[in-house]
Amino acid sequence: MDFKKIGKIIAVIAAICAVAAAAYLVFKKLTKKEEPEYFDDNDFFECDNDLEIVEMTEDAEEAEEAAEEEAE
Repeated sequence: MDFKKIGKIIAVIAAICAVAAAAYLVFKKLTKKEEPEYFDDNDFFECDNDLEIVEMTEDAEEAEEAAEEEAE
């Protein structure tokens, strides 16, 4: 056998392996089982839900409206 024939045989074998590997990867990706993603509560910042409710007086509302008009 000469070198060209051996080279062609090796190229054909490599091409067959590449096609088989590509088919395997596509099959694995399409049949991949989706697993839920779990989060640990300790990974996030803690938040205090103690909100302070502040009621605005009429004077404060009028001052806010006046400030908006001056800004325009």
